[in-house]
Amino acid sequence: MKNINTVIFDMDGVIVDGMPYHIQSWKEALSTIDMPVSDLEIYLLEGMTGRETMEIFASKSNRSLSDETVENVIRLKRKIFNDIFTVTLMKGVKDFLFELKDRRYNLALVTGTRLEVVKKVLQMGLNDIFKVIVTGERVNKGKPDPEPYLKAVDELGARKEDCIVIENAPAGITSAKNAGLTCFAVQTSLPEEYLKDADKIFQDIDGVSKFLLK
Repeated sequence: MKNINTVIFDMDGVIVDGMPYHIQSWKEALSTIDMPVSDLEIYLLEGMTGRETMEIFASKSNRSLSDETVENVIRLKRKIFNDIFTVTLMKGVKDFLFELKDRRYNLALVTGTRLEVVKKVLQMGLNDIFKVIVTGERVNKGKPDPEPYLKAVDELGARKEDCIVIENAPAGITSAKNAGLTCFAVQTSLPEEYLKDADKIFQDIDGVSKFLLK
């Protein structure tokens, strides 16, 4: 695409197939306080911080939770996730990243996931790919707030009109759009009906690659 020189990636569902592990760990942790949630509810909140996610779950369940309970559930969720998580890169994404790097695109990663998990993903041969990495610990407000993507653009020293964001979830799309960025979505976690606010929707990363690098 003309003038585009910066691509900013979400991680779960875009770089790595991590959502099944997030779903399992959220469900197991929430079961300890008898708070059932569906897979779809978790997918729709992907990208938010643990605390923001818990606030929404509690509200939907008409529950008032103490700060201690919230922190205990989040801590347990993280422990379960760390115990079960296995890094599997999304199909085609590694070749896409290296092709972008070879063509001198500026690349960034913006995720609500913690740095300790991101490091496991980067060990899959991606350590030198991203100029900027914004994790959940580095922002005051997670997606759908624009802060994570605004932080990435600022640290890259990029112009918004030169950037494209690649996302797979509504919260991330809203975050990118509210940051004033063009956003492409991939249907790796949710169908098109949930991604309609993106500027363009693709089946997968291969579709984005063919479009962007044609």
